[in-house]
Amino acid sequence: MTEHHKPPIFILHPGRANYPEIAAYRAYFTARGFSVSAGVETDYAALSFEQKGRTILWCIMGFYVRRLVARCVIHDYRSLSVGKHVVVKDMLKRYCQARPDIRIFQTVEMAKVVGMHLDHRTRILPMGVPDWIFSAIEAPAGTPSIRGTYCYIGEITQERRIDVLLSDFVSFRQPQESLVLVGEVEEAIARRFASEPGVVFTGRLPQAGALSVVKQCDFAVSTVPYTRPYGVQAPTKLLEYAALGMRIIGNDSPSNLLAAKAHGIQFHMTGPRIFHSLEREALESLPRNDPSRLNELRWDAVIEKSGIEQLIRDTIRGH
Repeated sequence: MTEHHKPPIFILHPGRANYPEIAAYRAYFTARGFSVSAGVETDYAALSFEQKGRTILWCIMGFYVRRLVARCVIHDYRSLSVGKHVVVKDMLKRYCQARPDIRIFQTVEMAKVVGMHLDHRTRILPMGVPDWIFSAIEAPAGTPSIRGTYCYIGEITQERRIDVLLSDFVSFRQPQESLVLVGEVEEAIARRFASEPGVVFTGRLPQAGALSVVKQCDFAVSTVPYTRPYGVQAPTKLLEYAALGMRIIGNDSPSNLLAAKAHGIQFHMTGPRIFHSLEREALESLPRNDPSRLNELRWDAVIEKSGIEQLIRDTIRGH
C-alpha cells in the first residue's frame, strides 16, 4: 500500500451519540495520506459498488448482522450495550454479527465481557483526548460563558443516576455554589431540576465548547455508574478533566479508580453519591492535575501505539 494507493476510509456510526473518536481518527489518518469520511448506513449505501470495493469500512459498533461490501471491514467496540437487557444485546453482538477482518476494543476487559478472543486480528485502542485540549481552547461562537463551582460533562440521564446527583447537590449546596451540567438533558430531569437555584443546564455543546465551559468551573465531577458496562470502559470525562488540569471530585467506581491508577490522575474520592458524602474541607487542599504528565493520552499517541495502522496495511496486502 503505497502513499499514492491508500484506500479511502469510511467511518460508519449509528448516529445516536457523540463520537469524539471519529474526529481523532479522521485527523490521524488524513495526516497520513488517507481520504477519510464518516456517516450512517444510508450514507455508505449511497456509494457505488466499485467505491465500496476499494474502501476500508471502519464500523463504530452498533449491530451489523450482514457483512457490508468493502475491501476491509473493521468492527470498533468503543462501548458496550446500555439500557435494558444488556447481557442479551452483547450476546447477540457476539454470535450474530457479521465477521470482520479486524476487531478493535477499547480495553481488554471489554473484549472479555463480549466473549471474544484477542488474536492477531485484534487491537486494543484505548480512549484518548484531542491534542488541542492541552492548549488554549477556542470555543465556538455561541458557547455560553458560565462560571460555576462544580461542573459535570456527559449524559444527563436517570440511568446514570444524575437525578440522584442533583437531588444530593440541592441539599448540599451553599447559596453561592452552582453545578453546571454540560450535555443533553433527559426530559424528566429537566422538568424536575431546571428551576432549582444553582443548577445550570447548558444543553449539548460541541466538544471544544463543552470543555471551555468545564475550564471556567472550580471543580469537575466524575460520577460513573458501578454497573455493566461502565466498569470495563474508561471514563472519558475523567481523562478530559485531567488533561485540562482540573481539580476533580469522583466517586469510587471501578472505572474512575482504574483510569486514575493507569494515568496518575489525582482526584478526591467519595462514595457512590458524591454530594451526599462530600466534605468541603477536603477540597481546600485538592491539587490540580498536571497536563504535562498526561501526554500519552493524546489521541495521536494512543492511535499510533495501538498498532492499528500497521494491521490495516498488513490486512490490505493479504487480500
